[in-house]
Amino acid sequence: MTGLTELLRRHLISDAPPLSSAERWRSTLAGLFGLLLFECVLFVLPLGAEEKRILAPLGATSVILFALPHSPLAQPWSVIGGLLISAPLGYACGYWLPSGPWVMAVALAASIWLTAWARCIHPPAGAMALTMAMAAAQGATIEPALMATAANTIAIMVAVMVVNNLIPGRRYPQGTPPAAQLRMHGAPPVIAHRDLEAALGEIDGFLDVREDDLVDLYERTLRHAFMRVHVMRCSDLIERSNKAAPALEFATPLAEAWQLMRTLRVDALPVVDRSRRVIGLLSLEDFLREVSPQASRSMGDAVRHLLARSPHMHSDKAEVVGQMMRDVRDGVLVLRQHDSVAEAAEAIAAGRQPAVPVINGADRLVGLLDRTDLVAALYHRMALVDATNEQSISGSDPTSNSTAAQAG
Repeated sequence: MTGLTELLRRHLISDAPPLSSAERWRSTLAGLFGLLLFECVLFVLPLGAEEKRILAPLGATSVILFALPHSPLAQPWSVIGGLLISAPLGYACGYWLPSGPWVMAVALAASIWLTAWARCIHPPAGAMALTMAMAAAQGATIEPALMATAANTIAIMVAVMVVNNLIPGRRYPQGTPPAAQLRMHGAPPVIAHRDLEAALGEIDGFLDVREDDLVDLYERTLRHAFMRVHVMRCSDLIERSNKAAPALEFATPLAEAWQLMRTLRVDALPVVDRSRRVIGLLSLEDFLREVSPQASRSMGDAVRHLLARSPHMHSDKAEVVGQMMRDVRDGVLVLRQHDSVAEAAEAIAAGRQPAVPVINGADRLVGLLDRTDLVAALYHRMALVDATNEQSISGSDPTSNSTAAQAG
């Protein structure tokens, strides 16, 4: 009995991860309001009653659109192309082929081949082909049938565009980000597009997941695995450093902040309040962003103009650190002592910020992790691994053991 249960579990039950409670409710509400809006759009279309009827395949389409909006099968071209290609194809099979069991089979096969060729595979399109083939075999005219397909397609696309974009946490259509949107200073990807193409070519089958989702999933998995294996905490690097944690305040003049950064040879400094709670981060990039060189003056003159204190009560440029810093509310990462160093390394390597402030349990600043600290930690880790390997090799080498014994 146990063997039968295991056999059924392995071969009949999907191992897909279950939807979370929140996602289950989002999908349920999306389906409810999506179908209501779908019917409203059909109602207002200037068509006859026969052309505005709801087609059964749209029920399956709705499940994909509102429960799996991220799927390639749910994207606009898959829905529009799949339904509008399969409908006339199925009708043609039912109208021209002689009656028999092959009509439905040919309609489905032709739908699969043509939508796969057009890169718009959509499972309910097969049901649409069968529906139209049966309608043609029963003597239905082609115009109302195709108009009903077009009306249903328009209505469901309007419904999914509205509903899925109103639900928090959803975006439709997904789309693929253009190459121009990639970060200029981002860390090189672990796997490239050509690697995915090669892997998908080896599988030689259709996977219901987009390539960028695969890359994102892989990199997230790699990050979690790294954080699990490498348990170095921020406190390990902060405690190893004997220097105090320098910081700026909101009202620190820009010239003073610039001089302190040059003296310490750092690219960024945290900004704290009077209780030494981190409120922002000031970096060299913030200075350069405020500088606007002109033809009449050099970059050096522009920087000196920015650092010079204005003699007037009002100024058209930033005067103190608080007017130029990146605020914590703007997404500046702040870590606690027990957080993993991997989080700081990811933010710095991705170019989001040149350094990461570290706070204690009382939310007070205790240090700053920058590239220098991470390189030192990497060097320390590599030296420790090399020393461990050398010790294990020397301990397992019988020649070294005998030599040591003779020397003794």
